[in-house]
Amino acid sequence: MVVTVSQEDPRSIRALAVLSTAPTWTKGHTKDGRAFFVIPGSRGRIYWTDTRDCTCPDRQERQVACKHMLAVRMWTLANTPAAPAPKAAGSAGPVVLTDAEDARLELAFAALSPLAGPVVRTFGPDRYSVLFPVEG
Repeated sequence: MVVTVSQEDPRSIRALAVLSTAPTWTKGHTKDGRAFFVIPGSRGRIYWTDTRDCTCPDRQERQVACKHMLAVRMWTLANTPAAPAPKAAGSAGPVVLTDAEDARLELAFAALSPLAGPVVRTFGPDRYSVLFPVEG
C-alpha cells in the first residue's frame, strides 16, 4: 500500500487532519474478520471506513479514495509492525528505521515545520495486499 501526501492533493492534506483524530476512532471487525473504523466526520456525522471503502458522501459520490480511507491507510502503515531488518553476522551495522518509524518522523516534521516547503511522502512498502487481500 502506498499513500502519498502532497500539497497538490488537498484530500491527502485533509487526511492528515483526520489521522490526528485516530485516538477517537472506534475499531471493529466484520464477520469475515476485516478490520474497520468508525470515524467522526467534519460535520458531526460518523463514517464506517477501512482501507478500501467508506460510507462518507465523498467516497459514495466520486468513487475515489476519500480523506477517511487515506487516514486509515496511513494509520495501518504506521501501526503494522514491520519485520525486523536482518543483521549481518559480527556487525552492528547502521540504524535502520522501519517504515512506520520513518512515517511518524516525516509526519511530525511536516506538522512542526509548515514553512519548510512542500512535503511529499510516500508510505510503503506494499503490505496492503498481505493485510487486506483483494477479493476476486
